[in-house]
Amino acid sequence: MIQPQTFLIPAIQAHQTDRLDEARQLYRKALAIDPAQCDGLQLLGLVEKRFDRTGDAVALMRRSLRLAPDFTTVRQNLCRTLQGIGDHAGALVLLRQLAAELPGDAETLYQLGGTLLRQERRQEAAGPLRRAAMLRPDHLETRIGLSEALLLDPASQGAEFEESLRNARASVMLGPDNAVAHLQIALVLEEMARATESLTACRRTLRLQPAMTDARHIAGINRLRLGDFVGGMADFEFRKNNSWFKADGIPIPIWDGRPLPDDAVALAAEGGWGDMIHFVRYVTQVARLCGEVVVVCPPRLQRLLSTVPNPGNIRFNPERMPTIRARSMFLSLPHLLGSTADSVPNLPYLSADPERVRLWTERLAGLGGLRVGLCWSNGDATRDADPKRSVPFEFIRPLAAIPGVSLVDLHKQDNAAKRLADADEALLHRLGPDFDSGPDAFLDTAAVMKTLDLVIAIDSSVLHVAGALGVPSWLPAPYRMDWRWMNDAEKSIWYPSLRIYRQDRQWDWSGPMARIARDLARAAEAKAAGQPVDLLPAG
Repeated sequence: MIQPQTFLIPAIQAHQTDRLDEARQLYRKALAIDPAQCDGLQLLGLVEKRFDRTGDAVALMRRSLRLAPDFTTVRQNLCRTLQGIGDHAGALVLLRQLAAELPGDAETLYQLGGTLLRQERRQEAAGPLRRAAMLRPDHLETRIGLSEALLLDPASQGAEFEESLRNARASVMLGPDNAVAHLQIALVLEEMARATESLTACRRTLRLQPAMTDARHIAGINRLRLGDFVGGMADFEFRKNNSWFKADGIPIPIWDGRPLPDDAVALAAEGGWGDMIHFVRYVTQVARLCGEVVVVCPPRLQRLLSTVPNPGNIRFNPERMPTIRARSMFLSLPHLLGSTADSVPNLPYLSADPERVRLWTERLAGLGGLRVGLCWSNGDATRDADPKRSVPFEFIRPLAAIPGVSLVDLHKQDNAAKRLADADEALLHRLGPDFDSGPDAFLDTAAVMKTLDLVIAIDSSVLHVAGALGVPSWLPAPYRMDWRWMNDAEKSIWYPSLRIYRQDRQWDWSGPMARIARDLARAAEAKAAGQPVDLLPAG
């Protein structure tokens, strides 16, 4: 009787010498004799994988694994195959099993950490990647992966960022000509608000790989933080959103900023809602250069954004699109229009609905003293608050104790993420369940702001609404501020009505909130005495 080894042995020899067609036929003959031949199943799976028949490869390896559940080699091969087709959840199950069986295997731990990282489970990823780095300290990819996991974990603070930086630097020592390793250093330093050092690392990256768009983007962020507005906005053109936009296959040219007086240009809103509110200021300038401007934006923002000054040729989300000659993204407009730090259009450019302002003026008529709107958190029902931007309520509470101050909560009332203990709720004036409850966003927010003396808001859409209206606003800012604030000590080129209170050191809100409380007390005292109230930044 013919044994499967009669075909299996020459099949392995053909496989090892890359005679894949021959190997496939011989494996199949071996399996025809013994369909439960574990080696034959998984090796045929590897051949099918080489032919890009990954579905067949996975099925064969799974059959082999069912027959021999403890077959480590099959699990490793199946895991790599699943990773190759993007089935990270399937790979993760196998990798956890392998890591439990092979706790000293650096490659398995590296693969487990990398798979968790791809699933954005960064905190979990750091553990196996740390163990892999201890077992195999000279493995460059493990060092980069561990640095990335620590950098991207929302809970990371000073110690974790220092560890991330050590691993990024170790990866450069292991691969001095590796552009990705140099970029990782740039990313960590940028997160640590060390803009000059980060920019230097970006430039090293670009010397090694001039076409690396991520390095140009991060270089742009650093240049903006350091005050190089024109150069920074030029490099900011290499952000991922814009790269995808330019390569999306739509046969409409990208606008280059030149006048098109007889043609229509489409502008696509991008980023978060705060970005859209921030950059819609440039639409009026585009309208002066082009025959028609079509703005494509989220429908809920349309009514607010459409209050931008309109020479008569701007349309928002039209039902019938005109023939579009060119198109652009919102955040590209400063660069395309040749904007400089001194020429940013920063007069108030949005307006509140007069009827809503009248209604809220009546509703808030009994609110005395210095009226202050508050937005301290950016979490909502779909996402947790960003711990790097949101201010814990313990730092808000002392503001309520300042004589002559009335605090108005500008968060929507249906937002469970902003609910407070009853004692804290009693410190604030709530605007009721109908506040911004309609289909259009921020219309009530804008109207209420026009009845207030001041808005204190974290870096959020609420802050941008206040800035766009020209309402005096104070920003409690993290030490690593967003690039648009350009590391200025107090004022903003974008919003003349904005005063910035930056952290003295990362993750410590005590300094800026103490200064806010001090200045708020002075303003409330001045208003009570009938004196001019100083709410704007110096100069």
